[in-house]
Amino acid sequence: MAHRRTKVVALVVALVVVVAVGVGADRLWSTVRSQFASDTCTVGEYDLDPGQAGVAATMVGEVGKFDGGRLPDRAALLVLMAGLQESKLTDLASGDGDRDSVGVLQQRPSQGWGGSGSIEHRAEVLTDVGEATREFLAALVQVPHWRTVAPAKAIQAVQVSADGSAYAQHRSEAGVLAAAFLGRTPAGVSCSFDAPTEVAAPSRVAALASADLGIDTPRAAAGAVRVPGAHWQTAAWFVAYADRLGIEQVDYDGRRWTRTGGWRRAAGVGSGAVVATMYRKT
Repeated sequence: MAHRRTKVVALVVALVVVVAVGVGADRLWSTVRSQFASDTCTVGEYDLDPGQAGVAATMVGEVGKFDGGRLPDRAALLVLMAGLQESKLTDLASGDGDRDSVGVLQQRPSQGWGGSGSIEHRAEVLTDVGEATREFLAALVQVPHWRTVAPAKAIQAVQVSADGSAYAQHRSEAGVLAAAFLGRTPAGVSCSFDAPTEVAAPSRVAALASADLGIDTPRAAAGAVRVPGAHWQTAAWFVAYADRLGIEQVDYDGRRWTRTGGWRRAAGVGSGAVVATMYRKT
Protein backbone atom coordinates (compact mmCIF):
# COMPACT_ATOMS: atom_id res chain seq x y z
CA MET A 1 0.00 0.00 0.00
CA ALA A 2 1.10 3.56 -0.54
CA HIS A 3 0.95 5.99 2.36
CA ARG A 4 -0.53 9.22 1.04
CA ARG A 5 2.25 11.27 2.61
CA THR A 6 4.73 9.67 0.18
CA LYS A 7 2.74 10.90 -2.80
CA VAL A 8 2.42 14.37 -1.33
CA VAL A 9 6.17 14.67 -0.83
CA ALA A 10 6.82 13.49 -4.37
CA LEU A 11 4.36 16.02 -5.73
CA VAL A 12 5.97 18.87 -3.79
CA VAL A 13 9.39 17.88 -5.18
CA ALA A 14 7.96 17.79 -8.68
CA LEU A 15 6.45 21.26 -8.27
CA VAL A 16 9.79 22.63 -7.11
CA VAL A 17 11.43 21.21 -10.22
CA VAL A 18 8.77 22.80 -12.43
CA VAL A 19 9.34 26.21 -10.89
CA ALA A 20 13.12 25.89 -11.01
CA VAL A 21 13.32 24.76 -14.63
CA GLY A 22 11.02 27.44 -15.94
CA VAL A 23 11.57 26.66 -19.63
CA GLY A 24 9.39 23.74 -20.68
CA ALA A 25 7.44 23.91 -17.46
CA ASP A 26 4.09 23.36 -19.18
CA ARG A 27 5.24 20.11 -20.70
CA LEU A 28 6.83 18.96 -17.45
CA TRP A 29 3.73 19.82 -15.45
CA SER A 30 1.58 17.81 -17.85
CA THR A 31 3.81 14.82 -17.23
CA VAL A 32 3.69 15.30 -13.47
CA ARG A 33 -0.07 15.70 -13.46
CA SER A 34 -0.53 12.51 -15.48
CA GLN A 35 1.49 10.57 -12.92
CA PHE A 36 -0.88 11.63 -10.14
CA ALA A 37 -4.10 11.10 -12.09
CA SER A 38 -3.91 7.31 -12.01
CA ASP A 39 -6.76 5.21 -10.69
CA THR A 40 -6.61 5.39 -6.91
CA CYS A 41 -8.72 4.41 -3.93
CA THR A 42 -8.26 6.23 -0.63
CA VAL A 43 -9.04 4.68 2.74
CA GLY A 44 -8.15 6.98 5.60
CA GLU A 45 -4.53 7.99 5.05
CA TYR A 46 -3.76 4.99 2.84
CA ASP A 47 -3.91 4.63 -0.94
CA LEU A 48 -4.77 1.43 -2.79
CA ASP A 49 -5.36 0.70 -6.44
CA PRO A 50 -8.91 -0.39 -7.35
CA GLY A 51 -7.84 -4.03 -7.58
CA GLN A 52 -6.56 -4.00 -4.01
CA ALA A 53 -9.70 -2.23 -2.83
CA GLY A 54 -11.85 -4.89 -4.46
CA VAL A 55 -9.85 -7.67 -2.82
CA ALA A 56 -10.21 -6.00 0.59
CA ALA A 57 -13.96 -5.52 0.09
CA THR A 58 -14.42 -9.18 -0.82
CA MET A 59 -12.31 -10.42 2.10
CA VAL A 60 -14.24 -8.34 4.60
CA GLY A 61 -17.50 -9.45 3.00
CA GLU A 62 -16.52 -13.06 3.68
CA VAL A 63 -15.91 -12.23 7.32
CA GLY A 64 -19.44 -10.87 7.52
CA LYS A 65 -20.91 -14.07 6.05
CA PHE A 66 -18.81 -16.63 7.91
CA ASP A 67 -20.52 -18.61 10.67
CA GLY A 68 -23.77 -16.78 10.10
CA GLY A 69 -22.16 -13.38 10.58
CA ARG A 70 -21.11 -14.09 14.15
CA LEU A 71 -17.41 -13.32 13.84
CA PRO A 72 -16.14 -10.17 15.58
CA ASP A 73 -14.53 -7.30 13.68
CA ARG A 74 -11.17 -8.65 14.84
CA ALA A 75 -11.43 -11.39 12.18
CA ALA A 76 -11.46 -8.73 9.45
CA LEU A 77 -8.41 -7.09 11.02
CA LEU A 78 -6.50 -10.38 11.07
CA VAL A 79 -7.28 -11.50 7.53
CA LEU A 80 -6.39 -8.06 6.14
CA MET A 81 -3.11 -8.03 8.08
CA ALA A 82 -2.33 -11.40 6.54
CA GLY A 83 -3.27 -10.24 3.04
CA LEU A 84 -1.19 -7.08 3.32
CA GLN A 85 1.90 -9.04 4.32
CA GLU A 86 1.51 -11.98 1.98
CA SER A 87 0.54 -10.23 -1.26
CA LYS A 88 -0.18 -6.54 -0.65
CA LEU A 89 -3.84 -7.48 -1.20
CA THR A 90 -3.15 -8.86 -4.67
CA ASP A 91 -4.64 -12.09 -5.98
CA LEU A 92 -1.38 -13.65 -7.14
CA ALA A 93 -1.57 -16.38 -9.75
CA SER A 94 0.24 -19.69 -9.45
CA GLY A 95 3.94 -19.10 -10.12
CA ASP A 96 3.87 -15.44 -9.07
CA GLY A 97 4.50 -16.15 -5.40
CA ASP A 98 6.92 -18.13 -3.28
CA ARG A 99 7.23 -21.84 -4.16
CA ASP A 100 3.71 -23.16 -4.81
CA SER A 101 1.98 -20.38 -2.82
CA VAL A 102 -1.01 -18.85 -4.57
CA GLY A 103 -3.64 -16.16 -4.10
CA VAL A 104 -4.04 -13.19 -1.81
CA LEU A 105 -3.01 -15.18 1.27
CA GLN A 106 -0.24 -17.15 -0.46
CA GLN A 107 -1.68 -20.46 0.66
CA ARG A 108 0.15 -23.59 -0.52
CA PRO A 109 -1.88 -26.36 -2.15
CA SER A 110 0.88 -28.83 -1.27
CA GLN A 111 0.22 -28.08 2.41
CA GLY A 112 -3.48 -28.92 2.22
CA TRP A 113 -4.95 -25.55 1.26
CA GLY A 114 -7.53 -25.54 -1.52
CA GLY A 115 -9.52 -28.63 -0.57
CA SER A 116 -9.27 -31.89 -2.47
CA GLY A 117 -8.15 -32.73 -5.98
CA SER A 118 -4.91 -32.19 -7.82
CA ILE A 119 -2.38 -29.53 -6.87
CA GLU A 120 -3.33 -27.62 -10.01
CA HIS A 121 -7.01 -27.71 -9.09
CA ARG A 122 -6.32 -26.57 -5.54
CA ALA A 123 -4.22 -23.69 -6.84
CA GLU A 124 -7.06 -22.60 -9.09
CA VAL A 125 -9.50 -22.77 -6.17
CA LEU A 126 -7.27 -20.53 -4.05
CA THR A 127 -7.21 -17.75 -6.65
CA ASP A 128 -10.82 -17.15 -5.65
CA VAL A 129 -10.39 -14.44 -3.00
CA GLY A 130 -13.59 -15.45 -1.27
CA GLU A 131 -12.57 -19.11 -1.01
CA ALA A 132 -9.06 -18.23 0.18
CA THR A 133 -10.58 -16.04 2.89
CA ARG A 134 -13.05 -18.70 3.97
CA GLU A 135 -10.26 -21.25 4.37
CA PHE A 136 -8.23 -18.78 6.42
CA LEU A 137 -11.19 -18.08 8.69
CA ALA A 138 -12.00 -21.77 9.09
CA ALA A 139 -8.45 -22.33 10.32
CA LEU A 140 -8.42 -19.16 12.42
CA VAL A 141 -11.43 -20.07 14.54
CA GLN A 142 -9.65 -23.29 15.52
CA VAL A 143 -6.72 -21.35 17.01
CA PRO A 144 -6.99 -21.28 20.82
CA HIS A 145 -7.70 -17.78 22.15
CA TRP A 146 -7.49 -16.21 18.67
CA ARG A 147 -9.78 -13.43 19.82
CA THR A 148 -7.40 -12.28 22.54
CA VAL A 149 -3.82 -13.24 21.68
CA ALA A 150 -1.56 -10.83 19.82
CA PRO A 151 -2.82 -10.46 16.23
CA ALA A 152 0.46 -11.57 14.64
CA LYS A 153 0.49 -14.67 16.83
CA ALA A 154 -3.03 -15.64 15.79
CA ILE A 155 -2.22 -15.12 12.11
CA GLN A 156 1.02 -17.07 12.35
CA ALA A 157 -0.85 -20.03 13.83
CA VAL A 158 -2.82 -20.14 10.57
CA GLN A 159 -0.21 -19.15 8.00
CA VAL A 160 2.88 -20.84 9.50
CA SER A 161 5.12 -18.26 7.84
CA ALA A 162 8.92 -18.12 8.00
CA ASP A 163 8.66 -14.90 10.03
CA GLY A 164 5.39 -14.58 11.90
CA SER A 165 6.40 -11.26 13.44
CA ALA A 166 6.15 -9.54 10.03
CA TYR A 167 2.35 -9.43 10.21
CA ALA A 168 2.44 -6.98 13.11
CA GLN A 169 3.69 -4.10 10.96
CA HIS A 170 0.35 -3.99 9.11
CA ARG A 171 -1.89 -3.65 12.14
CA SER A 172 -2.56 0.08 11.77
CA GLU A 173 -3.37 -0.04 8.07
CA ALA A 174 -5.46 -3.18 8.40
CA GLY A 175 -7.41 -1.54 11.21
CA VAL A 176 -8.24 1.46 9.03
CA LEU A 177 -9.22 -0.79 6.11
CA ALA A 178 -11.32 -3.08 8.29
CA ALA A 179 -13.28 -0.17 9.78
CA ALA A 180 -13.95 1.27 6.33
CA PHE A 181 -14.93 -1.95 4.56
CA LEU A 182 -17.04 -3.15 7.48
CA GLY A 183 -18.90 0.14 7.26
CA ARG A 184 -17.86 1.29 10.72
CA THR A 185 -16.36 4.43 9.12
CA PRO A 186 -19.05 6.23 7.08
CA ALA A 187 -17.91 7.14 3.56
CA GLY A 188 -14.61 5.49 4.45
CA VAL A 189 -13.68 4.34 0.94
CA SER A 190 -13.33 6.69 -2.01
CA CYS A 191 -11.98 5.90 -5.49
CA SER A 192 -11.21 8.10 -8.49
CA PHE A 193 -10.69 6.95 -12.06
CA ASP A 194 -11.29 7.89 -15.69
CA ALA A 195 -14.60 7.25 -17.44
CA PRO A 196 -15.21 3.48 -17.68
CA THR A 197 -14.84 1.75 -21.03
CA GLU A 198 -17.00 -1.16 -19.93
CA VAL A 199 -20.21 -1.01 -17.90
CA ALA A 200 -21.70 -4.13 -16.35
CA ALA A 201 -25.41 -4.81 -16.49
CA PRO A 202 -27.17 -3.78 -13.26
CA SER A 203 -28.34 -7.38 -12.82
CA ARG A 204 -24.72 -8.58 -12.79
CA VAL A 205 -23.71 -5.91 -10.28
CA ALA A 206 -26.62 -6.92 -8.04
CA ALA A 207 -25.63 -10.59 -8.27
CA LEU A 208 -21.98 -9.89 -7.43
CA ALA A 209 -22.88 -7.69 -4.46
CA SER A 210 -25.27 -10.33 -3.17
CA ALA A 211 -22.64 -13.06 -3.47
CA ASP A 212 -19.83 -11.06 -1.88
CA LEU A 213 -21.80 -9.54 0.97
CA GLY A 214 -24.43 -12.17 1.60
CA ILE A 215 -27.29 -9.73 1.07
CA ASP A 216 -30.52 -10.76 -0.63
CA THR A 217 -32.13 -7.42 -1.31
CA PRO A 218 -30.29 -5.89 -4.34
CA ARG A 219 -32.76 -4.74 -6.96
CA ALA A 220 -31.51 -4.06 -10.45
CA ALA A 221 -33.32 -1.40 -12.43
CA ALA A 222 -32.60 0.61 -15.54
CA GLY A 223 -29.10 1.97 -15.02
CA ALA A 224 -28.95 1.44 -11.25
CA VAL A 225 -28.84 -1.04 -8.38
CA ARG A 226 -30.84 -0.30 -5.24
CA VAL A 227 -30.21 -2.20 -2.00
CA PRO A 228 -32.93 -1.49 0.59
CA GLY A 229 -31.83 -1.90 4.20
CA ALA A 230 -28.14 -1.87 3.32
CA HIS A 231 -25.57 0.24 5.13
CA TRP A 232 -22.08 1.67 4.71
CA GLN A 233 -20.45 -1.71 4.07
CA THR A 234 -22.49 -2.07 0.90
CA ALA A 235 -21.66 1.49 -0.12
CA ALA A 236 -17.95 0.76 0.41
CA TRP A 237 -18.22 -2.39 -1.73
CA PHE A 238 -19.86 -0.47 -4.58
CA VAL A 239 -17.14 2.18 -4.51
CA ALA A 240 -14.35 -0.38 -4.39
CA TYR A 241 -15.72 -2.17 -7.45
CA ALA A 242 -16.86 0.96 -9.27
CA ASP A 243 -13.95 1.03 -11.70
CA ARG A 244 -14.33 -2.58 -12.82
CA LEU A 245 -18.12 -2.58 -12.95
CA GLY A 246 -18.68 0.89 -14.37
CA ILE A 247 -20.41 2.50 -11.38
CA GLU A 248 -20.59 6.27 -11.66
CA GLN A 249 -22.32 7.26 -8.42
CA VAL A 250 -23.23 5.85 -5.01
CA ASP A 251 -25.85 7.43 -2.74
CA TYR A 252 -26.47 6.73 0.94
CA ASP A 253 -27.39 8.53 4.16
CA GLY A 254 -27.11 12.13 3.03
CA ARG A 255 -23.94 11.62 0.98
CA ARG A 256 -23.06 10.99 -2.63
CA TRP A 257 -19.90 9.49 -4.10
CA THR A 258 -18.84 10.12 -7.70
CA ARG A 259 -15.70 8.95 -9.47
CA THR A 260 -14.61 12.54 -10.09
CA GLY A 261 -15.66 14.20 -6.84
CA GLY A 262 -15.46 11.56 -4.12
CA TRP A 263 -17.90 11.71 -1.20
CA ARG A 264 -19.90 14.89 -0.65
CA ARG A 265 -22.98 15.91 1.27
CA ALA A 266 -26.14 15.54 -0.82
CA ALA A 267 -29.53 16.86 0.11
CA GLY A 268 -32.39 14.45 -0.38
CA VAL A 269 -30.29 11.26 -0.21
CA GLY A 270 -31.91 8.98 2.34
CA SER A 271 -30.68 6.13 4.55
CA GLY A 272 -33.28 3.57 3.56
CA ALA A 273 -31.20 2.11 0.75
CA VAL A 274 -27.77 2.21 -0.86
CA VAL A 275 -28.10 3.12 -4.53
CA ALA A 276 -25.40 2.59 -7.17
CA THR A 277 -25.89 4.37 -10.49
CA MET A 278 -24.13 2.99 -13.55
CA TYR A 279 -22.06 5.12 -15.92
CA ARG A 280 -23.87 6.12 -19.12
CA LYS A 281 -21.80 6.02 -22.24
CA THR A 282 -22.36 8.90 -24.65
